Amino acid sequence: MIDTKFDIAYAAGRFDLTLNILDGNPQLFNLMGTESYFSLYKMLPEDDQKKLAAATAKCLETPGLSCDECVHITVDGKLCCYILTVSLSREGDAYDIKLLNVSNSENRVNELNRRIMTARDYIALTGTAVFAYYPDTKQFHLYYINQQQNVTIFDQNFHEWCTQMLEENRIAQDDLETFNAFCFSLCNAKSSQSYTFHGCIISDANMLERYRVSFKPKTYENGDSIVIGTWSIIHESTGDADTTILEDSYVDSLTGLLNKKAIMKYAEDALKGKNRERVALAIIDIDDFKSVNDNFGHMFGDKVIKAVAQVIKNAVGTNGVAGRIGGDEFFIVFEKFSDELEFRNVLRCIKTNVAIQYQEQMERKLSCSIGLARYGIGPFSTTYHDLFKIADRSLYLAKVKGKNRYIIYKPELHGDFNVQNDEDIINVSNTFYSETDINALHNMLTDLIVYGVDSIQEVLDFFAHVLTINRVSVFLSDSGAPAYTNTLAPDVPMADPSVLKNLKYLYLFTNNLLAVSSLQSLEFSTPEVHKILSETGVACFMQFILRDREGEAVGLISADVFDRSSAFPKIAMTLFADMCRVMNAVFIRDNLI
Repeated sequence: MIDTKFDIAYAAGRFDLTLNILDGNPQLFNLMGTESYFSLYKMLPEDDQKKLAAATAKCLETPGLSCDECVHITVDGKLCCYILTVSLSREGDAYDIKLLNVSNSENRVNELNRRIMTARDYIALTGTAVFAYYPDTKQFHLYYINQQQNVTIFDQNFHEWCTQMLEENRIAQDDLETFNAFCFSLCNAKSSQSYTFHGCIISDANMLERYRVSFKPKTYENGDSIVIGTWSIIHESTGDADTTILEDSYVDSLTGLLNKKAIMKYAEDALKGKNRERVALAIIDIDDFKSVNDNFGHMFGDKVIKAVAQVIKNAVGTNGVAGRIGGDEFFIVFEKFSDELEFRNVLRCIKTNVAIQYQEQMERKLSCSIGLARYGIGPFSTTYHDLFKIADRSLYLAKVKGKNRYIIYKPELHGDFNVQNDEDIINVSNTFYSETDINALHNMLTDLIVYGVDSIQEVLDFFAHVLTINRVSVFLSDSGAPAYTNTLAPDVPMADPSVLKNLKYLYLFTNNLLAVSSLQSLEFSTPEVHKILSETGVACFMQFILRDREGEAVGLISADVFDRSSAFPKIAMTLFADMCRVMNAVFIRDNLI
């Protein structure tokens, strides 16, 4: 006989060690058929047979062990998913096996989710805010639904909320008695109630509105209770609910996401809430969006913005709230994640799905850059002002490092973003280089000394990656092609070492090093050099003169940036000079110069 532990809700039975059925409950025979010699193996696909064999082997080796596997069984022509649980019988001569069909559970969950989404869409269309009051905790949550996102208006202790509304004069004087009655009734809700009063609670703290608030208490089977309700804004003249005022006040008309004012306030409130330790802010910018408008027109540009907004909304889901804060700039308030991997998964999803938008219409793929800052990560990272700046500078860092990427700020990797000083925004590049990257570069230079020029390519590629340099060229003479470069695309123009022939230009070097933050600075001092370098596509650069044993200038190393003009931080110049001096010594040692 089979164990009494088998629940009749399962298809359950006992099988011999070759997995032929010995006994079972009615559900099992309904599933397998009535022929007692039927083997469980015959019901499973080949891959699932291997899973079952592995599970039974484990149970045989370890009596008392119970193994669960997910398998598939065809029932009435339909492939269903089952959780199969195997354990060795007490006698050790048979297996007790239970099978639970989870396909129906999955279908029920999907149906419930579909109904929830339909209900949320309906609430969004009505323009009504909703609220929940939890008697056990006294917590009051007032929110509205936008693009399947819960957008919190208030989420705090109900008594504190009531006091705040009164202290801030957000209830009309003539309706104070009604408001107090509403508060008392909600706390002691035993039946459905409805109240109408005037205030400035929902759309604008300075605009008096008429509210109709209705609620109903509900108690669940487990004893938990909740009061749920709706909070409508009513037209004074008609008495009908205003279905557009929330959208007009909070929603960006182009994308349907929250507008700048609403998402900024949402972020501020989230960072004041009880779950602020889990809050993170992300800023997203479409790369080179101006070229989209220039090449395809502003109407197409609007389509791109709407498509990217939809990508962001889908990726964020119910884990946060998204908004649009500028032309092609978006903002996310995350509230549920604490693990970096979870953030990375969402940001990777956004980056990947942005790239597939309008592929057929555009020669160049769309891309976006993202900067993210988390509460409590790094100094000065607990207020909205500070976190926004950290996210903004992380976005800037993502742009400078080549775009089409995301940066999740970590002080140990990106340094200390001094958010207390507004003047350092453009100098955030001082914190680009992690200690790990610097140590790795120095190790590569050590290998270069030991093993010679065979490792130069690797050094140049890594240097260009770490310092976000587009082109690094090593010339062993003052003319011709470079002897070594980092890995470059075929269409990238080469640097030009002929600048070494210009004595006036050489006077600009100090200890063989020159850093130029903008090519335009050479236009009048050395116009010939300016013309030569402008033809190579450079915007800013660092150069180092290579010298032979006698100290004569014989070559040049040039580190060039194409897409921006910016000052190189001191650490970048130090790293570049260190690399160049090591290379110079190796070239002399190996008789290359």
